Amino acid sequence: MNKEKLSWGLILLFVGGVLLLSNLDVINFYWRSVFSMWPVILIVVGVNLLVPRQGIGSAVSIIVTIAALAFLTYRGMFPPHNDWWGFDNKSWHSEKEPSSKERKQPNSPRGTFTHEYDSTITTAHLTIKGGAVAYEIEGATDKLFSAESASTIGTHYLETTTNGSDAQLSFRMKDQKKGNWNGDENWAKISLNTNPTWYISLDMGAGSAEFDLTTYKVASLNFKGGAASFEAKMGMPLEETVITAESGVASVEIEIPKAAACRVVVKSGLSSRDFPGFTKQSDGSYTTEGYDQASNRFTVNLHGGLSSFTVKRYE
Repeated sequence: MNKEKLSWGLILLFVGGVLLLSNLDVINFYWRSVFSMWPVILIVVGVNLLVPRQGIGSAVSIIVTIAALAFLTYRGMFPPHNDWWGFDNKSWHSEKEPSSKERKQPNSPRGTFTHEYDSTITTAHLTIKGGAVAYEIEGATDKLFSAESASTIGTHYLETTTNGSDAQLSFRMKDQKKGNWNGDENWAKISLNTNPTWYISLDMGAGSAEFDLTTYKVASLNFKGGAASFEAKMGMPLEETVITAESGVASVEIEIPKAAACRVVVKSGLSSRDFPGFTKQSDGSYTTEGYDQASNRFTVNLHGGLSSFTVKRYE
């Protein structure tokens, strides 16, 4: 009996079974809740490396794997919230999570970052890079860029350069220390000027991102993450607005206006896909009605391993 094959076989059966039942709407499974428990997988791998290959070692390996998958299954049945170990489902649905302005962070060093707006700037490229942080983008500002952050594991800094009518902004975390992700203590809230056309990129490891981009002109949005949760709500597209998400183990949810044309291309092995209102094409992509004739449209490219992808439309 090969315990490694058995363990990985059980893991694949678990993932495949959950994805199938979720896609068939038999169960509601919250991958974001499971992602916060990713160290459990490391424990399973560690046990497999330590115990003997034969005899009792195989039995121990199988028992540990089944126990870990049972725990992850139980965890995934509850919506995520700040208290990862709590299961008060009712309170999670009824109480709105406070915004970053409402959070009180007496033990978290804060920072404020701004860059003045110049009316000659017509395009702006924003790069955000960090880890274990809850990032938010929403609201307008008379500055080109405005942000407030708090973190117990590192500090952010802002670098800006301009070249004619184009601005390059880099908002990054430095001096990152070891620590746990806690969205109440490690967060950054960002507001952008609505006049320029924006090219936005986010690169993060663990953490979360909630971007309300409905008031901005967005030409491209790129997300690259590991064990992360990414949510973006878009306004109407430009001639072509391109959204790209590359993830390892992540939950990706994108909202677009119902009136907007959109094409979704997915390249993923093990992923959950939910694209209501889209029609699957012969090439494997998903499109909205009238996509080929639309003059303004979204192109959404999704790449991931064990991820949950959702693209939905709002009125």
